[in-house]
Amino acid sequence: MSYYRDENNNIRCNLLDEDALKLARSFIKYKPHRDNEPDKKGSLTPTQLRRFYKDFKQLEKKVKSKTNFEAVKPLIKMVKSKANYAAREDNPKIPRNFKSFLVENIDRIDMSEDFEAFMLHFEAVVGFYYGLPGIKKLR
Repeated sequence: MSYYRDENNNIRCNLLDEDALKLARSFIKYKPHRDNEPDKKGSLTPTQLRRFYKDFKQLEKKVKSKTNFEAVKPLIKMVKSKANYAAREDNPKIPRNFKSFLVENIDRIDMSEDFEAFMLHFEAVVGFYYGLPGIKKLR
């Protein structure tokens, strides 16, 4: 059984619901005493979210077009280095918790089924993120 699956080998529902919403909310920092007004400093911008999501969608195409997941797996693991660079201390482009989300999930991907489940989880996070108040102000 993997992190993404339950005892019946189905994708865990909470990954696509409660957990995804909680994560999406954690990527936005709101200004104190100003409901629905995100603080650009410390929040994940739509541009950065799209950047990483797009990278994974490209990898997903490669996984689906190749019969050997092991050939694409190193490219999936390489996204960790991109996340580390984007979260560097001297000029962070992404918040640390978003980097942690990416790195922890990439570490859990051992086979194509894990990657497929992660992609659904990430898609749910993206959907919830764009439904949060004030996202347009982060652009």
